[in-house]
Amino acid sequence: MTEATEKPTYDETLLDKITEGKASILFPKGNKVFYNPIQQFNRDISVLGIRAWSEIFEAEQKSKKAKKNNNNNKRKGSNKESESSPKFTKVSENEKVAAEAKPANEAEAAEPATSETVEEKSADKQQEESTAVGSNLVVAKPHEPKPYIEIIEALSASGLRAIRYALEIPKIKTVIANDFSASAVESIKQNSQYSGADSVVKPNEGDACVLMYQHKNKPVHVVDLDPYGSATPFMDAAVQSIKDGGIMLVTCTDLAVLAGNSYPEKCFSQYGGQTLHSDASHESALRLVLNMVASTAAKYGKSIEPLLSLSIDFYVRLFIRIKTSPLQVKQNAHNTMIVYQCTGCGTFTKQPLGKAVQKNNNFKYGYARGPTVSERCAHCDSLHIIAGPMWGGPIHNKAFIDKMLEVYKDLDTDVYKTTSRIEGMLTLAKDELTDVPFYFSPQNIASIVRSSSPPHRKIVSALCNAGYQVSFTHALAGGIKTDAPFTVIWDIFRQWIKEAHNGETSKNLKEASPGTKIVKSLEPVSGLKISFEDHPRALELEKFRKSKVVRYQENPTKNWGPKAKASKN
Repeated sequence: MTEATEKPTYDETLLDKITEGKASILFPKGNKVFYNPIQQFNRDISVLGIRAWSEIFEAEQKSKKAKKNNNNNKRKGSNKESESSPKFTKVSENEKVAAEAKPANEAEAAEPATSETVEEKSADKQQEESTAVGSNLVVAKPHEPKPYIEIIEALSASGLRAIRYALEIPKIKTVIANDFSASAVESIKQNSQYSGADSVVKPNEGDACVLMYQHKNKPVHVVDLDPYGSATPFMDAAVQSIKDGGIMLVTCTDLAVLAGNSYPEKCFSQYGGQTLHSDASHESALRLVLNMVASTAAKYGKSIEPLLSLSIDFYVRLFIRIKTSPLQVKQNAHNTMIVYQCTGCGTFTKQPLGKAVQKNNNFKYGYARGPTVSERCAHCDSLHIIAGPMWGGPIHNKAFIDKMLEVYKDLDTDVYKTTSRIEGMLTLAKDELTDVPFYFSPQNIASIVRSSSPPHRKIVSALCNAGYQVSFTHALAGGIKTDAPFTVIWDIFRQWIKEAHNGETSKNLKEASPGTKIVKSLEPVSGLKISFEDHPRALELEKFRKSKVVRYQENPTKNWGPKAKASKN
């Protein structure tokens, strides 16, 4: 272990001290390298995510090693059996005499060492290796791997995130904290020394893409991209700099482009698709980013596995595993979709771009059939617009979220100030339906037909009683995910008008409006009997809604949000 570097003194008139997690940084009062306290949740959950990934990664490596050793032992056992098998060869009389004359002690000398001797030698060798650790490495406990995790934080600014990774994540070997600004790099050096992380944090001044391209042949385990705006310009370099099975953490803050409806051309140029103009625009933003990463990685025979995809405050944050798997890349067309959205009632219908049919352990790939809708909406006769292409597969991995929640239990609430929100966000994301894209807002559906909005308990019960799955979503307070088609959703609102409004439609409905066409007849179109009787799933979700778990961000300060972009010095 290296000796701790003595902390330098600092001028309080020029610098402020900020402590977050286990790190303390010196912050210039001139805001040359900005600090945003709102992003603490981002940094806290990133530490948790990398820790969870590292435990999964290590378990996989141990499993691979054990399997390899088992196969080697089987081969060795097979060789020994063949060696010990009696060999019938013709021996001359002279050779027989010579063999009988050989001394007994010589045969004893040739006897193989016992297993006990081998174990003793192995233990001695292990002891020698553990005492021969270099001064710059942390001495590993027996059977524990030495620090091995290498991280690139491509856009480090003050270095706070990199320092926190170094101090709070076990088995970190190196964190390369890069920034294009000379003053930022100087700040990283100062802060890493001040926090005692300078033996792990390696400041680097330069272009983020150049740095990552330099690691194409010596890839790292983790790449963290947290830019001001879009992460797209850094993606080609990033996917090439990650080891097989490594993890990428991506932030995009340009939600006006990703989740708005004013810049469809900008969204397409940046992310290769157009966003969904609906209640589910924030999930659409996540899926556009995932599709951009997937298509970039596919060029190099790499596939993506979304572990956790979150819409948070004014940005999106995604945890994506990158694997070298040309076979898995073939699933990309099947996992890519466009979405038809009605311009009148907002109904959306997905259209996969490819087809993958599994037969035994193999897949057969082909073209998807379409379109999945007519030119005009089946519910209100309005025209459709097209969103996407975007990622159509799962956006979360429940096993990964379980591991995060497991690690979460060990967090010190005095160190991690956002633990309550982390628990709420992860719990909500874990409960989301994985194979259902998007969600709807009951209030907005009700506004189309000019009725009151049924309580969540009633809507969830009606959907479940009709045989469909239901969950909430982390991306919109009050949003509902379901695998029910919109035909059933509209039937629920027709039945609600029957029961809550005595079958009378609103006088505010205009004759040619989409809502008028939908409730022209209140008879169910789906042919299902709609029942609002309490369903156990509805009671479960109602209990969760009323719990004290923090699920959504409350505005913590006045004028909170993204800070101004740091200027280049």
